[in-house]
Amino acid sequence: MTTRTLVLGTAGHIDHGKTALIRAMTGVDTDRLKEEKERGITTELGFTHLTLPSGTEIGIVDVPGHEKFVRHMVAGASGLDCVLLVVAADEGVMPQTVEHVQICRLLGVRKGLIAITKRDLVDEEMLELVRDDIGDLVKGTFLEDAPMYPVSSVTGEGIPELVEAIEAVTREIQSRETDQIFRLPIDRVFTMKGFGTVITGTLISGMLKVGDEIEILPSGKRCKVRGIQVHNQPAASSVAGQRTAVNLQGVEKREVQRGEVLIHPGTLTPTRRLDGHLTMLPTAEHPITHASTHRFHVGTSLHLAKIYLLDKENLGPSDEGFVQFVFEEPVIALPKDRFVIRGSGKIQTLGGGEILAIHPPRRKRNAKRSLETLKLLKDGTDREKVLFIVGDSGLKGATFSALMEQTNFTGKVLREILDEALKKRDIIRIDLNPPPYLHARLIDDLTGRIERVLTAFHEANPLKEGMEKEVLRSQIAPDTDKKFWDHLLAVIQEKGKFVVQQDTVRLKTHRQAVDPTFQKTIEAVERSLREGSTHPPTLKELSANLRQPPETLKTILAFLTKENKCVKLTEEIFMDAKAFEEIKRSTVEFLKKNGELTVQSFKELTGLSRKFAVPILERFDKERITIRIDQKRVLRG
Repeated sequence: MTTRTLVLGTAGHIDHGKTALIRAMTGVDTDRLKEEKERGITTELGFTHLTLPSGTEIGIVDVPGHEKFVRHMVAGASGLDCVLLVVAADEGVMPQTVEHVQICRLLGVRKGLIAITKRDLVDEEMLELVRDDIGDLVKGTFLEDAPMYPVSSVTGEGIPELVEAIEAVTREIQSRETDQIFRLPIDRVFTMKGFGTVITGTLISGMLKVGDEIEILPSGKRCKVRGIQVHNQPAASSVAGQRTAVNLQGVEKREVQRGEVLIHPGTLTPTRRLDGHLTMLPTAEHPITHASTHRFHVGTSLHLAKIYLLDKENLGPSDEGFVQFVFEEPVIALPKDRFVIRGSGKIQTLGGGEILAIHPPRRKRNAKRSLETLKLLKDGTDREKVLFIVGDSGLKGATFSALMEQTNFTGKVLREILDEALKKRDIIRIDLNPPPYLHARLIDDLTGRIERVLTAFHEANPLKEGMEKEVLRSQIAPDTDKKFWDHLLAVIQEKGKFVVQQDTVRLKTHRQAVDPTFQKTIEAVERSLREGSTHPPTLKELSANLRQPPETLKTILAFLTKENKCVKLTEEIFMDAKAFEEIKRSTVEFLKKNGELTVQSFKELTGLSRKFAVPILERFDKERITIRIDQKRVLRG
């Protein structure tokens, strides 16, 4: 038996025979509640599956037709691949028929067919009138060319032909990609005796396996997948497009509710702000005004959203425009998701559209840059969107997982775009785990800023070899992580006119130069060290003797160290290079003859106090001349 990852949903007015038609096709009554059976109307979503003539099984969602339950209808229509519009032959098109078609259109459903139920109750003339009525309704919609099938759930007339037509439509529908962020919006929660908490929903992207750890958003509750059912049969996994029941381990029924979303931990973050493109229905009875509050449906969830119009004064019937939604409660959504807007007073469907960005900044009305951004996110190519998001991420860059969330692309598509952009040097990748991507334009700008800062630094500090990396970071990119900054410098020095040397950065053209005004001070420092020989003055003593600030002397001593005229023992002690070399020579001779050396024997050998003896011995260790073993030192090798 073949399994296609497809879900078909019903749509239509109350009491037009949707549930009876599904029962006639599948043998299953999707009305499971006592109230539904007593009243004869569907108030909750119903689920089953249909085995087509070829053996293919598809999921079926039966939605309520009553206007009071349109919220449930929207939840059921989210994730549908195909819709079966049901119109009763004895009544024709009714208000909920119209609204359901509009909702399916707004949610991006692209395929469907039409069943004219209760065929046994009307004659041919009435049937033709209903056909014309439906034709007028679906003109200009995705159902305009959909075939119409008169059927009777009582006599069975037309049912086989309808099932064959459903199979023909499903062949035209491409199965969904599994190489995306896993998301399963919850449309039902219940407890099953012996199993515990069970949720159901249509898996809209990605893949889920038994044993997976999952997170329930927006609550953040984590649990494990104990079991999975697809089409009422146990399964090891479920993939995008399948109606799925999940037995959750480690969570109570009261902790989960419809509208929440199952994800793999850390792959998606809730938001309280969304950018979108909103299209109003021709039938909208009142316009949407700036900063007004309306009902916002996405996936299986319902929220109250304050709608900020970004490029229009208001949105009336058939208008469209860019908007920003702001919510009091966290919302779970991704770019390309479809949404529906309904009135907050009189509950009527007003419009809907597509989400463009899930973590946008606050936007001002009619701001040129914001509108250019939104137009790119709506109509730009996949490559343009990725490069924009990388550039908009600034110096922190964008990781692969962040780009998956901000684009809602498949992993394959995103990898291809990034690989091409790397080859063309439009972006660079930093060697971290996970590796962030940065836009080349940003790197060029950063390189220029670094060169300007270094030029000014060298002019002010000609004796210094370079600028400390941390000082440079504090001036250029104070918000970046130190480890990230080190990797960033390593990458961009290939493009720039500067060199990174251990803890400093300098221009390639920089050569340490002695300022004539410094010459006398430098000579005085050299003379003091030379005269001090093996007992040199400390930095504090030098400062007092020469009447120079310690910072100036540190610069001079660093310069003399680089010129091999003195040796740094500690931050406070520098020794004349010749005196140090003489001590080194006598120490090596002593060790060759005696084999080992202690601090005391070294003091006796050199006549040095402990103040100088210990730093010199540690310097020998650092230069790999000696090695310390307990309290003694021996020659290396």
